[in-house]
Amino acid sequence: MRTTRRFRWMTVLLLTLAGGCAAMAERGVEPTEGKPVPLDRERPTVERVGGLLFRGALDITGLNGVGGLSGLWVSADGARFSAIGDTGLVASGRLTHSADGRLTGVQDVQARPLPVEEGVASSKRRVDAEELLRLTKADGTEGDWIVAFERDHRLLRYPQDRRGPAGVPTPVPTPTGVTDGSPENGGLESLAQLPDGRLLAIEEGEEDTLRDPTRPRRAWVTASPGVPRQEADWLPFHYRSAPRFRPTGAAPLPDGGALVLERRVSLIGGWSTRIVRLPPTALRAGADATGQEVARLEHPLLNDNFEGIATRPAPGGGTLVYIVSDDNFSPFQRTYLALFLLP
Repeated sequence: MRTTRRFRWMTVLLLTLAGGCAAMAERGVEPTEGKPVPLDRERPTVERVGGLLFRGALDITGLNGVGGLSGLWVSADGARFSAIGDTGLVASGRLTHSADGRLTGVQDVQARPLPVEEGVASSKRRVDAEELLRLTKADGTEGDWIVAFERDHRLLRYPQDRRGPAGVPTPVPTPTGVTDGSPENGGLESLAQLPDGRLLAIEEGEEDTLRDPTRPRRAWVTASPGVPRQEADWLPFHYRSAPRFRPTGAAPLPDGGALVLERRVSLIGGWSTRIVRLPPTALRAGADATGQEVARLEHPLLNDNFEGIATRPAPGGGTLVYIVSDDNFSPFQRTYLALFLLP
């Protein structure tokens, strides 16, 4: 008798789930993916870190082969995202948000190889993509893609495509001294288009030493709006990160400034992440720029090897800030996609 009741109960449950999935399919709604994670596992109600308000985070480790993500782009309406990985990977999909704007899931995630000049390459040196930028046209619509590579230091421009960088790329002039003078594993990791149309680039540089913990990083802005046509279009300045931190990503702010993502790792403290605000006045030739720390993620807060950052306007005012971590395809790391509000 007990077995019969259990069987009937399981039958009803399975039919209910099947009906729910069928209804979703009829409405064209796909189930969301990604495991929600709190800002602070020890205190799940914590919703603020520094000057940022937490708006949700997802663990998307290994989702459809996604991993190693180093650069991130999110559409102005928050519906779509694209990311690139340092193993020559392009990931794209859709984002879901709750009615109050919290990040709740991802859908239709796809991953594919990132083509380079010779097509799909297997050499790590050729496909070590570290930063992703989507150009905005003069009318405000989405344009071409630019990807920054290190090891074989270069910038490649890809034609406009909703799936992310695809097709046959063309080279973009890099700042003087980058191609032959950047550290092999410390090239251009921060790239952004500012609201006035100029481009911003910051070199990750060498790891800081105890003797020189505040060594400036090389940085550049273009002299005028648009994609540079020659090396001389890049104007140099210096960017100073916090001691032992290295810049790994940049994104524009509506006031003409930018947010810079910085990362530090140590055997004792693990991963640390800073989000730093650069005012518009710092983004000029010859400047010695030190940004203002907006927030710092350290244990016990959500943290990992955060390398990608993207921004978009918040519907109710302020700026929404997305960051993504590079799990290095390591079983000891995770791929997190987190959302914050900068009021």
